Amino acid sequence: MSQSQVRENPWPGILSADGPRRIAPKELISQKEALGPIVPMLRAAEVSSLEGRHAAVGAFNINFYSQAEGILEGLRRANAPGILQASRGANKFQGGPEKIAKMAAEAVKNSEHSLPVCLHLDHGDDASAIECLGAGFGSVMLDVSKLDCDANIAAVREIVQLAHPRGISVEAELGELSGIEEHISSEKSTYADPTKVAGFFERSGADALAIAYGTSHGPSKGAGVAKLAIRIVDESYRGMRDSNLDMRHFLVSHGSSTVPQELVDEINSFGGQIRGARGIPMDRIQAAIKAGIRKVNIDTDLRLAITATFRRYFAENPGIERGSANLAGIKNALDSKPATIDPRDCLGHIDKELMRSSPKGTDIEEIMGLVKERVASHVAYLCNAFGCAGLAEKTEGHSLEEMAASYSG
Repeated sequence: MSQSQVRENPWPGILSADGPRRIAPKELISQKEALGPIVPMLRAAEVSSLEGRHAAVGAFNINFYSQAEGILEGLRRANAPGILQASRGANKFQGGPEKIAKMAAEAVKNSEHSLPVCLHLDHGDDASAIECLGAGFGSVMLDVSKLDCDANIAAVREIVQLAHPRGISVEAELGELSGIEEHISSEKSTYADPTKVAGFFERSGADALAIAYGTSHGPSKGAGVAKLAIRIVDESYRGMRDSNLDMRHFLVSHGSSTVPQELVDEINSFGGQIRGARGIPMDRIQAAIKAGIRKVNIDTDLRLAITATFRRYFAENPGIERGSANLAGIKNALDSKPATIDPRDCLGHIDKELMRSSPKGTDIEEIMGLVKERVASHVAYLCNAFGCAGLAEKTEGHSLEEMAASYSG
């Protein structure tokens, strides 16, 4: 490891010179209070693919209650397992990972959701990954892909040694995606080396690996569609199969939103100024799934759906914000930031406790009901397109206790 890549210990109370220590029970939320891991649902997608029905599980980013509830409703309509993802930005927005975990659990409880679902940290660093281990997450991602491969593996292995005894899944990244999304920024893609994938899994112990094959973060991914290298997925997956790794280790596609043009047009027709937004065509995503992808990350699509819903609501209900500070704040944000698609820009003024709760009986009940329906509709569509519709009952062993036993065996 070069001097520039030496990592400072981000959590000296947990990571020491002698390696990671076991986290005391008082530092961790009860396993029964946490949502499940990702491994069982990704395994169900792998089994389906081996049987000839290629499938990947959708992973959808969340920032507030009604968005989470909409995702759960979409999963129910598709009878699909699914992943709720929270970024470091989302955790910060809601006041910490334990707050967003409680929000997700409340959405599951209130909607009587009984299908397999996981709460996953998206693009975490060492400190946030460790923090989420004790906050109710069933899976964490450690993104240190800017490090060289050996340093990346060593860092991931530290988190694996902490997570697996709790039954918590770990995702890593190999290569870099271009584009900007929250704290993730890179001017160009660095493609993953397929020859290193199997070894990365074996040496790090990671359960899932996001491989860079030409997708990108943010709303302007489509410009690089010609650079998509599905062969990287295919060669990576073949190497995993040759090493008998495919039933416990899985490939992930980041930056995979389709960016529906009708949503962009709808936003712009109601005062938005979204320019140059293009997504990954569905047939390319499906080709990647056929080649071996088992988890597909979606964030931008839902941001667009929520923004379109907000803008249409105020256009079709002129003056409705009068007398409501919450609605007025949303409209003011839309008016002052015509290019935004981040719902947090519109919701930051609203009490966070309300954002983490059912809006029933409040002045935002109507608009959040529309958000829930728009999100649910798109999630159901994506689950069907990804091939994971109907896989809920085929997801076996979906508990942290069962995964912990599996890891220890």
